[in-house]
Amino acid sequence: MIRITGLLLGILLVSAGLVLGGDSTKTETKAEPAEKTEAAPDSAKKVKKPEFITTESGLKYADLVVGEGKEAVNGMQVECHYTLWIADENDEPGQKLQSSKDMGRTFEFKVGGPLIKGWNEGMLGMKEGGTRMLIIPPELGYGNSPPPGSGIPKDKNLIFKIEFLKAK
Repeated sequence: MIRITGLLLGILLVSAGLVLGGDSTKTETKAEPAEKTEAAPDSAKKVKKPEFITTESGLKYADLVVGEGKEAVNGMQVECHYTLWIADENDEPGQKLQSSKDMGRTFEFKVGGPLIKGWNEGMLGMKEGGTRMLIIPPELGYGNSPPPGSGIPKDKNLIFKIEFLKAK
């Protein structure tokens, strides 16, 4: 009984303070934290979509981060991280297929070596420390013959995000 009475008394005092408090209600109803949390989604919407450059071959690429190190050239041994997606109907990343980060290791290869044409072309001119997004059309990827068990469908655009870690 004492607990219930104390609870009711507390509710009445708070209510009385809100009704009788005059200007104090204005102070209590300020919503600064709510305004700040509402602003966060607006700023997230302002993230600039990368502007892609299309090469003569049909490869599209956009530098998300421009590196400052050595520039990738044919024959250079490089170390990268990558993520591979199947492009959706809007050429946005759809189903994720692979990521070197998910595998816990980097990917080392020779630029111009035995990779799909789109990846080799997309690496050229990229600088160490940079991150680049590639949209690779089927004719520069696997076309009609994706590797068995890879999950890559025939005749689909592929999207790679490549982080050029270092030249070797």
